Amino acid sequence: MKRDYIIGLDMGGTNIRTAAVSRSGEVLLMMRGPARAKGSAMDTVANISEQVLALQDAARRAGLARAIAIGIAVPGPLNVRTGVIYAAPHVKAWRSFPLRRHLQRVLKRRIVVENDANAWALGEYWRGAARGCKNVVLLTLGTGVGGGLIIDGNIVHGRSGMAAELGHICVEPEGMPCDCGAHGCLEAYVSASGLCGLIKQRMRVDGEAQLPIAYLDREGEFSARGLTNAARKGDPIAIETFAVAGRYLGIALASFINTFNPEMVVIGGGVAGALGLMRPAMMREVNARAFKEAVAQTRIVKAALGREGGVVGAAFAAINEH
Repeated sequence: MKRDYIIGLDMGGTNIRTAAVSRSGEVLLMMRGPARAKGSAMDTVANISEQVLALQDAARRAGLARAIAIGIAVPGPLNVRTGVIYAAPHVKAWRSFPLRRHLQRVLKRRIVVENDANAWALGEYWRGAARGCKNVVLLTLGTGVGGGLIIDGNIVHGRSGMAAELGHICVEPEGMPCDCGAHGCLEAYVSASGLCGLIKQRMRVDGEAQLPIAYLDREGEFSARGLTNAARKGDPIAIETFAVAGRYLGIALASFINTFNPEMVVIGGGVAGALGLMRPAMMREVNARAFKEAVAQTRIVKAALGREGGVVGAAFAAINEH
């Protein structure tokens, strides 16, 4: 008998991943395509719709039955109830944009829209590192810092879907500037862009071209992976930078542990590859600032699902609509 499936789509700044996900959370088929995030708002609607349709065609050829629901995970603050995107860091054309309405018009299907970090949290909760847990904090450390919060088995959206912007809690009131316009946000220290800012401040340079080649990728841009590799080889500035980042991460985690009393904190994203380098400084702050009984009950782990996290979580959101 042919299997029904759920469509989960995860849109990043560069790529879109679209998957057919089983009712139990297994990824049956996954495809990747361009995000085309620099196009007009309606261009992005057309692109997302084309990739959903392409996944349906591929699923049909693979012998799957029908898509029973569609979940779309996108970056930026949004209203999960109306499907309006308030703003998105990688899609400048989305400003108070009714994404869900336009997608439903094109696809002629009901669509569930979720924040990408919330989707990742749901994926880890359903099938990943946090499986079996009811109270979970998730942080995604990438170009920016996203957050997802699950309390008593439910994702926390807040009044309009903007809850758990955990990357924008203040860890240093007069600190580094953040892309959100504030100063001292967690994102300004532990994201890839934050690490780059710390390095430039430490080396007293303005541009990335002035950084050591070991810290850059093939295009000459800052690379968190390059910095991680340099630290593992004993580079003192790279080691120091991760210690600083770890300290601020620990300050934030202590607040999350004291406030939410989670069973687990899950850390994902590209910068999470350096979690081992940040952990000593991170745990010093956690142990110094959080209640020891709460710390003893909390595991701090790396995300388990990798590139599948967002699509699995989007699928979960689609069949467990708020």
